[in-house]
Parts: sequence; structure tokens; C-alpha cells
Amino acid sequence: MSPIDVSKIEQQARRLRAEEIQRIQGLMQARLGLYFRLLAASVLSVLNVLAESVRPLFAWNPQASVAQTATRRPGPGLPTRLSLALRALFSWNPQAGRS
Repeated sequence: MSPIDVSKIEQQARRLRAEEIQRIQGLMQARLGLYFRLLAASVLSVLNVLAESVRPLFAWNPQASVAQTATRRPGPGLPTRLSLALRALFSWNPQAGRS
């Protein structure tokens, strides 16, 4: 029967533990990166919807001619804009960027 080398076993256990910690940290980093990209995409979508909703307030011209306003087609109404905003918020696909 051969003697048990305790120091060698402890060294190997420490090495395996360090490798596992690095693997777990890599997984967490990848997942956090994905979550932050999804969060950024959602925030940009919200900002885009807000910008489109506020744009008519700043585009109004009180001196526009009557003929110009009569021939201009109106933009989408508030319910349509809200519906598009909700669709944009909840329609992301995390696998869309993969090819």
C-alpha cells in the first residue's frame, strides 16, 4: 500500500477549485453582458417611442398655411403610437443576432 500524499491532494483540490471559480465567473460575465445588452435595447426602444411621441409638439407651426395643413396626411394617433411602443418593448428576440 502506497502512502497518501496529502499535500499533493490539497494542491490538486485548490487547482480544481480555482478552475471552477473561473468557469463560474466566465458564465456570470457572459450572462450579465447579455442582460445589459437586452436592457440597453429596451431603454433605447423606450427613448425612441418617447422621441416619436414628443416630436409633434416641437414640429407644430402656428403660421402654417391652411392649404398646407389640409393636404398633409395626419400621422398615427396616440393609441397606434402606444401600441407600436408596447410591441417594440416586448418583441425583442435574444437569438435574433445569432446567425
